[in-house]
Amino acid sequence: MEPLDWSWLRSFVEVADAGGVHAAAARSGLSQPTLSRHVRQLEDALQVALFERKGRSLTLSPQGEALIGHARAVREAVSGLERRASGVSSESSGPVRVTLSWMLAIHFGAGWVAALRRDHPHISIDLVADDAAADLLLGEADIAVRQFRPAQLDLVLRRCGVLQQGFFASADYLGRRGSPTGLGELLQHDLIGYDRINAWIDEAGQLGYRMSRDSFVVRSDAPAVQASLAAAGVGIAVLALPMGHQHGLLRLLPETTVGAQSVFLTAHGDVLRNPRVAAVWRHLGDALAAYLAE
Repeated sequence: MEPLDWSWLRSFVEVADAGGVHAAAARSGLSQPTLSRHVRQLEDALQVALFERKGRSLTLSPQGEALIGHARAVREAVSGLERRASGVSSESSGPVRVTLSWMLAIHFGAGWVAALRRDHPHISIDLVADDAAADLLLGEADIAVRQFRPAQLDLVLRRCGVLQQGFFASADYLGRRGSPTGLGELLQHDLIGYDRINAWIDEAGQLGYRMSRDSFVVRSDAPAVQASLAAAGVGIAVLALPMGHQHGLLRLLPETTVGAQSVFLTAHGDVLRNPRVAAVWRHLGDALAAYLAE
């Protein structure tokens, strides 16, 4: 049998988990031709068909089902080796990969990276903006900022503060429609909400107000887009307080806070043994705590 290449096994797991090459490419950062080639090379080496092809989707063949667990175990072992190697490295210079939500990456990330580069010019940053949670156990990032409490036991956590949300609108909109004096009156205004997320609807329900997707005049699942719509005078949006203020919007009903989220800094303990990762951890945690306390 031809010796196996670890990259073939990784691509096999990525395609199996995603259900297709296109989706696996979007998730893994590997190109579709590379994923397809790796799977084909692995099939040739093992002399088995790992997938059954149905249109654009792929499902595991019986042989693939029998082997996928072993492939995942190899991936986890290699990821553990990489984490351990990163942790025992004595290098204080080099790259650190940090993942943030899109909102924090846009409104906090640039200022933080500028300050970090002044304080630690020997460290470079791979800044990943993604609302999906990176898998730290698989080495998808060295440090992650999460707007929820991670449940994985192997992760080190630091709670940095609370990201609060409120109602925001532009001066132009309020000049045309007036400022609501209460929540019931606010819900009669032009509202900007989510498309596939029920955050607004669930929050209103807890306060005794019935809302549906049709309650919004414009819907988008991207908070940055909602902020831009509010700044253009389209209507009222629920935004994280830093985002609303940085867009020059006016906060409505400041006594009402909507959907406060605890923000956690997370990393694997092995990775934090690396001096440059530890330096970024401390710097990022302090910067986040100051940002959230403003």
